[in-house]
Order: sequence, then C-alpha cells, then structure tokens
Amino acid sequence: MKRFLKRTAILAAFICAALALLFLFHASILRCIGNQLIDDDPIEKTQAVFILSGDAWDRGNEAIKLYKQGFAEKIICTGENVPRLFLIAGIPYPESELTQLHLLSNGIPACAIELLCKGTSTKEEADYILEYCRQQEIKNLTIISTKFHTRRIGNTFRKKFEDAGMQLLIHGAPSSAYNESEWWKSENGLIFVNNEYIKILYYWMKGY
Repeated sequence: MKRFLKRTAILAAFICAALALLFLFHASILRCIGNQLIDDDPIEKTQAVFILSGDAWDRGNEAIKLYKQGFAEKIICTGENVPRLFLIAGIPYPESELTQLHLLSNGIPACAIELLCKGTSTKEEADYILEYCRQQEIKNLTIISTKFHTRRIGNTFRKKFEDAGMQLLIHGAPSSAYNESEWWKSENGLIFVNNEYIKILYYWMKGY
C-alpha cells in the first residue's frame, strides 16, 4: 500500500510539474506550433505571380505590394469557387474574378492581370498552374497564399514543379484576421491552425 501511495505521489508530482511548465511556456509552444505551418522563400522577381484562391483580400494585398515594389509584372488570379455570400446575393463571381477586382481597384493595370478560373482546392490549383506554366513557357514563378498555408503548398507544389524544371517560390501573406505570432488569442487563428493541420494530415494520407 505504501509503495502504491509513493508511486501515486510521484506521478501526481510529475503531472503537476508538466502542467506548470506548459503554463509557463505555453506561448512559446503555441508559437512554435504555428511557425511549423510556415514554409516560404525569400522574395525575388519571377516571370509570373499566382494568387491562390481562398482569401482575395490578404493575398491580393500582398500581390499588390509585390507589384508596386517591382517583384511582379504579371499576376494570375486562380480559383473557380464562388463565395457563399455571393451565391446568396446572386452574384456569380468566382474567387479569381473577385481577386482581380481587388487588384484593379488598387491601381494594378488590367494588362498585368490574367485569370485562371480553375481549381477548387490546393491540389487542383497546383495541377492547373503547372499546366498553365507549361503552355505559357513560364520557367520561374511565385505562389502567394496565407502564411499558415505555405507548408502545405510546399508539400503539394515543390516536387512537381522541380520535376518539371521550374523554379518555384512560395510567398506567405500575413493575415489581417489574426496575428501569426499570437494566433491562439483569436478565434480565426484557432480555426485556421486547427484546419490546416487536419488538411496536412489529409493530404499526407492521400499522397498529394
């Protein structure tokens, strides 16, 4: 009995110590969890910049910045999904056209924008962008998406583009809905990080 009580006390002390450490260092641990989702490259000028669908505002803003800084001459907006709110309002605008409108309203000339109204997922967009680059003889390109999306983009895009002899750069746009360094303090951050890890697991299981 004494032996059992001693082991129980040791176990309880260990659990309390672990909980205390988690409490003291929770910010660093959670920040590391978020940082694992980021896999972007130093920005360089490339032949084309592709904006992935899913967030016309933040990703579009980053493309606007790159264009005005001279890193982009040609911007391609992707995505065929129509946002649900647009469906309710009866506006048949796919995400690619919504991103295009955002670029135009911020001074990007129409001649610098192209539409690739294809793709309903990261996997599909990777395939369509690769096909587009082959047809247009694009050898180096930049992909823009949300910072916490870049790890999965890298897993999905990098090998197939390298195998095709293309230089691929991935650039992460900061979110306006949460702070990446304190993502757990925002409901939007909690949802995005949770969903992204689930999607990474799903893509790994599917072999994408």
